[in-house]
Amino acid sequence: MLETGMRRAFRLSVITAIAAALSSCGGDGGGSDLVEESTEKADAACACEDFGCTKDYIRWFNEVSIAREDDLSALSPEDYDTYLGNSLRAGDCQETLR
Repeated sequence: MLETGMRRAFRLSVITAIAAALSSCGGDGGGSDLVEESTEKADAACACEDFGCTKDYIRWFNEVSIAREDDLSALSPEDYDTYLGNSLRAGDCQETLR
């Protein structure tokens, strides 16, 4: 139990650090497609009934954070907050099924 809590705390601290770094970059207000897609992925992950079902949706968030860093940094602060909230929600839903 403690190990799971430590992993979650570490994951949240990394995501928070990334969010802080990206939000300081500003943005052009674009990225609504990315935000919409993140909402769809989080909704799908939370609709899963078993842990395995969530893996592809969580993988998408991980790939976006690595391969689409420019897209994330171009989001407005509000859009980034929505994206981040969706990412955290999907992770929480996956963790519930672990």
